[in-house]
Amino acid sequence: MNLSLYCVAVGIVVSTLIGAANPVEAHERFARAPGKDLPLIAEVAPQAVQISPHVPNMGAHWVDPASPPTGPVYCVVDGRVVCIEYMFDASDLAAGTSWTRLLPGIATPPIERIDVEFRPDGIPPHPVPLYQIHAYFASEAELANH
Repeated sequence: MNLSLYCVAVGIVVSTLIGAANPVEAHERFARAPGKDLPLIAEVAPQAVQISPHVPNMGAHWVDPASPPTGPVYCVVDGRVVCIEYMFDASDLAAGTSWTRLLPGIATPPIERIDVEFRPDGIPPHPVPLYQIHAYFASEAELANH
C-alpha cells in the first residue's frame, strides 16, 4: 500500500471526526460506563436502514439512504452506534481523489481507535478493491462479546 494514500485516508477521517464536534463537549456529553450512553441509532439517524446482519465485534450496519456512497455507515449494537465507517475505492485513492467535509452525522463520542482495512475483493454489492475506515467509540473489550 502506498504510504501517502494511507496518510491521506487516515487524515481525512481523523480531521472529519475530530473536527465535527468539540472533543471536550463530546467527551462530557458521552462520558459513559462501558456499553452505555453511546448514541442511539433511532435518535441520531431515524431515517437509517439496516443493510447488513450483525457482524461480530462490530454490529449491524445501517445507512441513511440519502448518504453518499462513501458513508457514513453506522455500526450498531443493541441499538447504539459503536462506530462510524467510511469506504473509499482503491482506484479513487490511487487517482488522487479528495474527500472533504465528510460528516459523521452525529456528535461523535470520544474515539477509542481508528482502523483502516483494505478489502481487495470489495464487499457485496460493491465488488471492487476498497478501503474501509472505522472510527470506533466502543472499546475492543466492549465489543468482544458482540
